[in-house]
Amino acid sequence: MPTAAIDLLLASSAMILLVMGAIYGVNTAVEPYLEGGDASLDRYQQIGRHMLLSRGEPENWGVVGSPTALGFSAGKAYELDIDKVTRLNPSSAYAVGYPRLWEALGIDDVSFHIRVDTLFNVTLSLVSSQAQGGNVTYTFAASTARWGYPLPATVRYYVVIGGFTASATGTTASDGSGTVEFTLPGTLRGTALLVAFARVEPSVVSYGVLPFAHNSTPPEPAGTFATLSPLNHTLSVNLAGGATVVNAAVLSLGYMFNLTGGDGSYSIPHLLDASPIVLALTGVNGSDYWAEWAAYPQLPLAVGADMSDAHAISDVASVSYLVEVKGTLYRFKISFRSPVEDD
Repeated sequence: MPTAAIDLLLASSAMILLVMGAIYGVNTAVEPYLEGGDASLDRYQQIGRHMLLSRGEPENWGVVGSPTALGFSAGKAYELDIDKVTRLNPSSAYAVGYPRLWEALGIDDVSFHIRVDTLFNVTLSLVSSQAQGGNVTYTFAASTARWGYPLPATVRYYVVIGGFTASATGTTASDGSGTVEFTLPGTLRGTALLVAFARVEPSVVSYGVLPFAHNSTPPEPAGTFATLSPLNHTLSVNLAGGATVVNAAVLSLGYMFNLTGGDGSYSIPHLLDASPIVLALTGVNGSDYWAEWAAYPQLPLAVGADMSDAHAISDVASVSYLVEVKGTLYRFKISFRSPVEDD
């Protein structure tokens, strides 16, 4: 069989596994407890569908505030509102906490935990760096995979440091691996961001971000200089200490340009491509540049009741759904438990 045909077969098989795994989901850990057709599983599935098919109340609660009735729909079946999903992320300044979400669901005997993920993972690492004529050339490795299955993908890469931004395109092979090189000016120093958007199918897109040091000490932890919170296509920035902003940029699979605004607020454009968005903010700290970033929607995320203890896990059932947010597919997993079952 020709190599191209083998690659196509591998890619098709991986996509079938990926999509089927995202659409169907009863956690295998609870299967022994569901023998005989546990009626509670059907109830949990109905609750999950209600969350995803209902807009909630008020219908625009993602923009105006916390919900009085819980629902994440943007108006179409399994198409979720970008701001309602973003408000689930505990790191957002606009996050709605689990107690409020539980109250809005309105079912006293059910606790839940929500996790939203991209359908596959993009992993980035720095392979080498080499000084050349005053500049520095970096070689990075990229890996695209889902549940251990490699996925060949087309990739768009960006590097951001201070006011400097560069882009490149590439692919990952049938084993999910790829490489890319960027050359950065030697006159710059500080934290840089490598951002990668990988596409397997038109609506199956994932991303990865790797902060790395350029002519400087290792990057500080995320949030050291600023926290970024997107909502309603506006990026709110809370600067720490005397941090100063140099540039704010929006990056996606098909677009790259600077954001307009200032004084802690930047307008996020409505991009046409099916892709997550990465918002990159750079600034200066002494003679070094810093970089912070946030995704919009702010995924992946996890929020809800803690269901990890050994006693509780036997009563946990999980259901997964394939959902769409702004043209990109994600896995929306909900784990349920009824505390009354302890009695």
